[in-house]
Amino acid sequence: MSRPPRGPSRRQVALMTATASLTGFSGCLTDDSSDDTRSRTVLRLGEASPVGVSNEFSTPVDFVGHAGRAAVRTAIDGGEAAVDGYYGPDVSAPYVVADGPEYYRIETETVDSVAAPGYGYTVAVDAVDSFFFGPPSSVPFADLPDHDWDTVLDALGDASLVHAPHYPPFEVTFAYASAERRERSRFVPENDGQRVAWDGELLRFSFAEERSVEVRTVAVRADRVASSQRDFREAVGEERGRSLADPTGDQRAVLDAAIDSEYAEAPPLSDPFAAVVDAVSTDDGVAPLVRYDGDWYFARLARPD
Repeated sequence: MSRPPRGPSRRQVALMTATASLTGFSGCLTDDSSDDTRSRTVLRLGEASPVGVSNEFSTPVDFVGHAGRAAVRTAIDGGEAAVDGYYGPDVSAPYVVADGPEYYRIETETVDSVAAPGYGYTVAVDAVDSFFFGPPSSVPFADLPDHDWDTVLDALGDASLVHAPHYPPFEVTFAYASAERRERSRFVPENDGQRVAWDGELLRFSFAEERSVEVRTVAVRADRVASSQRDFREAVGEERGRSLADPTGDQRAVLDAAIDSEYAEAPPLSDPFAAVVDAVSTDDGVAPLVRYDGDWYFARLARPD
């Protein structure tokens, strides 16, 4: 049975209204025309759901790189935490999330640094069973001194990577401020061609260079900022976002057109668009989150080259 035609949705009405209002000044919705988009300023606003903000700005504690994972957990538990070594804490996101969920801001500070000789290697990953006449002689990974296998794990960040098919060679630098650790290391001084068997894989270490490096002591601190995804979105928005208060009708037209789409203008910018651009801009470019009419949006702003 045929259905009667549907009327426009509320979003379509908003976009049509916004587009009609925009005809009063120089802006336009971008299209597939041949205009050079690089000469235009483009604003995009996308829904920032609590889940989306959590994924964008936080990482689970278990995903923190090996070098900093234990220190981050200690800091979350309220203890003093520090990472000593050539590899830093490797916290890629400004916040981490633990079970609960509980969200924490992670801050690091280098409190000490000493120069030490660093021995750089390129490490190739081969499957143990890939050798026709059997694998060459090797050292079990578990037989390495603790500080050596910690360094390998620090360089990888995620130990599971060595099991990825055709994992490319990676680099690792063995550098220790302690003379005792240097004497016990299997890679200091250089030990070209060393092979290490690790859980069905064979790591082949090829010496690359010796150079002076910094071995740091990095303090790790954790401050709880939220106990739910929704509260976390508010915390990130308050700290890193912008709220657009009392926009004019023409400014609303720009914003409405940019939601789930984009709005662009070539210079010189109209007064309404210039005001919106100024409101969402920061010293670093554009605020990652924008609140408009009580809702949060991810903001993207592309300026002319």
